[in-house]
Amino acid sequence: MFSLYVADTNIYVGAANDAAFLEQFEGFVREHGALLVSTVVVAEVVIGIPDAAQRAEAVEALSSGTQLVAPTTDDWLNAGEVTARLGGEAVTKSRSFWNDTLIAAQCSRLGAALITRNARDFQRIRRHTGVEVVTPFPSRTR
Repeated sequence: MFSLYVADTNIYVGAANDAAFLEQFEGFVREHGALLVSTVVVAEVVIGIPDAAQRAEAVEALSSGTQLVAPTTDDWLNAGEVTARLGGEAVTKSRSFWNDTLIAAQCSRLGAALITRNARDFQRIRRHTGVEVVTPFPSRTR
């Protein structure tokens, strides 16, 4: 069992659009405590919201009752190294994949497990970062 968790952007998007998924997510938070929220995830969420007032509400909701964590210089450098190692594949050039490598480097440094619906890409990244990847929602007995 992990003591720290970070949720990928797709977890928050799923919770915002699916009441049953939101219920599972809230249950996980009640059981395990507040998740750390990566500023990379906040930025990805904000990019997808056209209305300024709604963007501000989303930032407030994501940061309420938890700690926002920003990538460090080392996280940026590690993410660049991972992206270079995985180079040659078109997916490594996308903004989304770059953000994934940055979140993975950040989670690895923090000793936090990353909850994501995108385990496939993160398993590739894990080979170079050691990030722990779990699918929604790991049980306490894990």
